[in-house]
Amino acid sequence: MNNDMSDKNDEKIDPYRLSTPFGTQYRLRRNHRPYTRAEVSALPRNRTGVYAIWLPTLETHDYLECIYIGKSESCIRRRLLDHLRPDEPNPGLREQLAVFGPLAQFSVAYTAYAAETDALETAAVQSLHPTANRNKRAPAEPYAN
Repeated sequence: MNNDMSDKNDEKIDPYRLSTPFGTQYRLRRNHRPYTRAEVSALPRNRTGVYAIWLPTLETHDYLECIYIGKSESCIRRRLLDHLRPDEPNPGLREQLAVFGPLAQFSVAYTAYAAETDALETAAVQSLHPTANRNKRAPAEPYAN
């Protein structure tokens, strides 16, 4: 597996296409890496973008479920390292990583501009429905009677 999250093939992909909700979700669904301090530390510094943290589902370990979507408008590497700390402020993420941490994986989708990062994060949360995100979820559907 290539240790550089910025795949050499990415240079051939139109960056404008990747700066869409669909392109971001495509990037997040591929290139999963073990969520370890060493893997995260290998990421480039000072890159903006959106990231996802994944765990295998309980039904089958062949499928990964997105448990958290985050963003950084300054350094994805730093944000991912922050989540690995034992004092992670998000209780849902902290509990899942405490129990299933060795199985966790992550992926990133870099953005060209910090301004686009927030909208792309919101779209990814609303599409992937991560269980540990406390904000930016799509409105709940009312119960049908």
